[in-house]
Amino acid sequence: MTETIWLKALTFVVGFPLITIILGELIDRLENLGHKPMTKLLLNIRNLVLPSVAVWLLMHQFLAAERDTITLKVIETTIGIAVIVAGLSLLGVLLTSDTNIPSRNVLHVPRLFLQIARILVVLCISFYVLSAIWGINLSNLATALGVGSLVIALALQNTLSNLVSGFLLLFDSPFKVGDWIRFGDVEGQVEDLNWRSVRLRTRERDLLVVPNSVLDQENIYNYHSGDPLHAERYIIGFSYDDPPNHVKRVLERAASETKYMRNDPAPDVRTMSYDDFAITYEVKYYLDDYQYVETIHNEFSTRIFYAAKRNGLTIPFPIRTLHHVHQRQPKRTEYIQEVSAFLRSLSYLACLDSDAIAHLAESAVLHVYGTGDRVIVEGEPDKGFYIIRSGSLRLYVTDAHQQQREIAHLAKSDFFGETALLVGEASLVTGIVEQDLTVLVFGHDAIATLMASSARFANQMNQFIEDRKTSIRLVQETKNIKPITNRPIAISVVDGFNY
Repeated sequence: MTETIWLKALTFVVGFPLITIILGELIDRLENLGHKPMTKLLLNIRNLVLPSVAVWLLMHQFLAAERDTITLKVIETTIGIAVIVAGLSLLGVLLTSDTNIPSRNVLHVPRLFLQIARILVVLCISFYVLSAIWGINLSNLATALGVGSLVIALALQNTLSNLVSGFLLLFDSPFKVGDWIRFGDVEGQVEDLNWRSVRLRTRERDLLVVPNSVLDQENIYNYHSGDPLHAERYIIGFSYDDPPNHVKRVLERAASETKYMRNDPAPDVRTMSYDDFAITYEVKYYLDDYQYVETIHNEFSTRIFYAAKRNGLTIPFPIRTLHHVHQRQPKRTEYIQEVSAFLRSLSYLACLDSDAIAHLAESAVLHVYGTGDRVIVEGEPDKGFYIIRSGSLRLYVTDAHQQQREIAHLAKSDFFGETALLVGEASLVTGIVEQDLTVLVFGHDAIATLMASSARFANQMNQFIEDRKTSIRLVQETKNIKPITNRPIAISVVDGFNY
């Protein structure tokens, strides 16, 4: 008997300090790793559970204190409270995620389940302490709760309705935190789901709190659950003078160049109806991240405007409007004179006489491009010879690293698209608009006529094309130069022709 007592005493004296030291080491390591939930759990075990259990063992096993004494009951109650605190910390470890530890495999549950689990832990341990330790008969308390449940239910109808609806939403799981949802006229991203309500962050960055009972009675659209692919429809009207097939091609091109818009499935353009003032078209396009829906709509609308301008399309007013114009409209001759004056101001056309300039002005077509538009594309034939009236453009070429390098920055009076003069040859560069661009476009025949009538102009143009090819070939073949995108490559000036 004496040996047993000494063995227990040795275990008590050595075991508890050893466990405390081990827990301390674990706590230090977890703190260094930034693992806050587990650190909190071990702290509660070391500072609350272990000391109270040690005191209970000392009083009951070694000092032979009876279980019915007030002192031991108080100690056991303290142990129950310590277990409640540690249990709540354990729930925090098991049912919540720690973003600082990406490798942890944790169970993600809605906040409502976590709250209910905490309540159950507190109630179960509290009932055990009251009944088993203090000997309180809880049957009367249960009877009182049963009688008062009707009064509580009547007083908390809305709260209970939200609670039940919250349970139904959790079990049905029509959405989760982070999803974009819509019901009625409300749209937003789910930030939180609790026992009473759902919190949404609207596109205006406002926080909207929606009671669960309201959501339970609505049709909910979830834009993220399952297949994230989502279709949007864009409605626009064009003039009856614009051929539908031409309009469709322009809209398809604008859609294909819009950022965040999916090209697989490809946008679908349809002729919807013939209205009083316009032919109405619908563009059905797809996206896989609903948060970009407004960004796509904005960029697509902008691209349609510039595409319509440069392709000669008319977007009519959506109402019948009568305009009384008192000023005299500019005539064709005045437009040609204006273009001729601009062409005469260009140094690389100074060798041409007035008649040649006039013929060139008559063939000019005015095109407008928006920022980000690709005017010419490397590997595709140039559609014309371009002279910049206003705006700016950057030229790029693909180097040996398959990276695009900027080789020139063009502004007013500069030209590009010279490979349009070479039948069967594709463009050597890609031209992307930096600022809204207005250009005069000349066809192959117009420039070829000039080259036939002026040997000096032809020689200068041919020399320029050869120098351009040589410069681009150096960029494409040089492998020891790192790809750059911001510093333009110097291009030599050839007898008045420059980039």
